Amino acid sequence: MNKMLFAAVMLAFSMVGLAETADEAAVRAAHEAFLKAAKAGDGAALKQIFADGLQYSHSNSKLENKQEAIDALMKSKGNFEVHSQTIHVYGNAATIRAKVTAHGAAGDTPLTMLQVWVKNGGNWRMVERHTTRIAAQ
Repeated sequence: MNKMLFAAVMLAFSMVGLAETADEAAVRAAHEAFLKAAKAGDGAALKQIFADGLQYSHSNSKLENKQEAIDALMKSKGNFEVHSQTIHVYGNAATIRAKVTAHGAAGDTPLTMLQVWVKNGGNWRMVERHTTRIAAQ
């Protein structure tokens, strides 16, 4: 009986570390709003999600500012899938790392992605996005 109680207590403690914080959930929601807006080409939503000083870097080394990124996403309606993302919050800053598959006319391109988000007031805004091509897996 004591072994079962000990196992249950250890399981409970290990699950505490796995629980998502309120800020992590808010960053996840902001990222999901970004994905929805990017895929829909919703410029008004992207304008709210992106910080004014946004730097949006592509795997081909092209760097876009906020308006350039919005214009490009409105035109292309982002055709990509996000896999295995992790979110880390550091006070009023957060990072999202993920593997991404971009779908294009030339085929699928596997990427790693890093986004940096900053909490300004009560809202999380994307300030930086960078992708790097990786070998197909």
